[in-house]
Amino acid sequence: MFKALCAFVSLYALIFSYQAHAGAKDDFIKAVKTQCGKSDADAAALATPGRAGNVIKLKTCSSATITVGDCTLQCKDASSSIGG
Repeated sequence: MFKALCAFVSLYALIFSYQAHAGAKDDFIKAVKTQCGKSDADAAALATPGRAGNVIKLKTCSSATITVGDCTLQCKDASSSIGG
């Protein structure tokens, strides 16, 4: 029973962590399309993953803007709203 419960919890966590990352990427693509006028394909190409990727740069921005390629994105200053 314990193994089944652990398997269920692991699967549940995996599904929701994937959705959280997909949301950040979707938010990034939407921002690039609206603020820079890029196409879907161009915005998706700029959505680089990883700890140093562009998606994380927008999600955790520490200034009013971030520059991604030839595009400058406006973002909320995350340093003034830690935890929220």
